[in-house]
Amino acid sequence: MPENSCIIYTSMFFPDSRQMKLEFDKNKDNFKGHYEIRYDLFNDKSLKNLEDMLMYLNSHKVDYIFTFRSADKNEIEKVYGTALKFNPPVIDIDIKSFIFNKNIFNNSKLMISFHGDNNDDVPALLEDMSEFNPDIYKIALAYTDIEKFLKDLNYLYAYRKKNGIKLAYIPMGSENSFLRVVSAYLVSDYSYASYTQPTAPGQISKEQFQAVLEMFRPDTPV
Repeated sequence: MPENSCIIYTSMFFPDSRQMKLEFDKNKDNFKGHYEIRYDLFNDKSLKNLEDMLMYLNSHKVDYIFTFRSADKNEIEKVYGTALKFNPPVIDIDIKSFIFNKNIFNNSKLMISFHGDNNDDVPALLEDMSEFNPDIYKIALAYTDIEKFLKDLNYLYAYRKKNGIKLAYIPMGSENSFLRVVSAYLVSDYSYASYTQPTAPGQISKEQFQAVLEMFRPDTPV
């Protein structure tokens, strides 16, 4: 089975936009990377801080996914409504929190995500997600059964090939770091690595990710 082309996004958060700027400014190569901005994990979640952060990222043409998790629908509407004014390259919204019209995402790619566990029905999830006509499907499940993972992996491989979807398939769990790499190699268009600390159970660093991926690749002919 041929290797898959997967972009690894470094998932990060900071106390505020000032600290984020300092980190990026320390190394100009950061501007060439791929990042997930977990705004719900920032200490300062104000709209002013958000606007300042997004203006900075856009001014440096950073490739990023904007993510905000909350159970408060009013907060979701305010934060994503503000973020949309700045047209992030990708906006990740959990399917349980989706309260928007699809047509407002014309200038950003829409990632519809689902976070669940070993018992969730992947075919049913894909059917529900397809109603939103997302640009990217994200399924993140905390697996406790390797057989269920392999069943879902096989189904997603066939579904993605048949329907031509963009996919982020994330096996979560502290024991499942290697499964993240398997998924990235075989079916995912997008996956996530940790920055200074993980933003999800089982997340590994970009360097660890790349080291394991290199093990899968055949040796270059001499």
